[in-house]
Amino acid sequence: MTSKRWCLLTAVLLLLASAAVVLLVVVVDPYEIYHRALFYSPPYNSGTQVYSNAGVARSFTYDSIIIGSSVTENCTPSVYDAALGGRFVKLCMNGGLSRDHARMMDAAFATHEILQVVYGLDLFAYSQYYNNLKAPMPEYLYDDNLLTDVHYWFNRSVLFSAIPEALGRLGATDEDEARDRMFFWDPPEMPGEQALLSLVDLVSPLPEQPVSQRLMEFAQGSVEENLLSYVRAHRETTFYVFFPPYSLLYWANEARNGEFETRLAQKELLMRALIGEENVRLFDFQTHDVWVRDYGLYYDLIHYTSPVNDAMATAMAQSTCLIDDASQISTQIDALRQAVYALFDAS
Repeated sequence: MTSKRWCLLTAVLLLLASAAVVLLVVVVDPYEIYHRALFYSPPYNSGTQVYSNAGVARSFTYDSIIIGSSVTENCTPSVYDAALGGRFVKLCMNGGLSRDHARMMDAAFATHEILQVVYGLDLFAYSQYYNNLKAPMPEYLYDDNLLTDVHYWFNRSVLFSAIPEALGRLGATDEDEARDRMFFWDPPEMPGEQALLSLVDLVSPLPEQPVSQRLMEFAQGSVEENLLSYVRAHRETTFYVFFPPYSLLYWANEARNGEFETRLAQKELLMRALIGEENVRLFDFQTHDVWVRDYGLYYDLIHYTSPVNDAMATAMAQSTCLIDDASQISTQIDALRQAVYALFDAS
């Protein structure tokens, strides 16, 4: 064989091998970028959310979305369908910052007509520079440029991890089942009230609680760029923005760290920024005594069990804990302040 023919044959074989790899990725499509899973149950988990969400945003059938961190992962979309109407999917980002959540809204609005956004607003997500991300985004999965998909086709993790995992879960999947179970983490065992109480020192004198102007500036920039800009650009969409019902012990721990008054000031700033928007329904569950004082509902200081997530859907439908007047904001902030300081006074 001549060197010319050898080179030509090698080139043809390389092209065929590359085409086979591309075909494998497109057909299996473990992150559902091109189509819904055809013959397997996708491996949805918190570690792959930034990849999985790209496919969920593109390929699922929906008109409403649930946005937030790990405290929204236990939301059941079918429950929100029934309570609020529409068809929901979760585009949660575990530990996500406000910019991560904005990118998830970008992905949804770019491909679907969105009627409702249920948005869990965590203060930690609004405590960094507005353009910060939790981790680098795989932009090639979110853009519309086919040429950048080469990073998906010839990705080592896709070929040697995601595809084998997908093929290990053979069997047709139901989209409704997939919507409800994706990213669900409800723990099999709960630590209990005494274990949670042991995590916070309620006895020692509290440190000073100065308000951090730097964190206030971060909150202002983040709400303007990563939430209000979407609210104002999509007046046809109803935004159900809620403050998640962390346990009272979480706030006590913030006071123990000298950051409680900063958190309250951030919360008040965000509430006042959102209250006047005509397509925002603002809910504050952080003084919902039935939940925040029942430490048996919590896996840690922040994370609550899935029945609370489902109960919030009903609460939103019934306007429970709705903040619809600016005069309520100071009352809510003061109620939370008094409840937390009372924990220390009682110890």
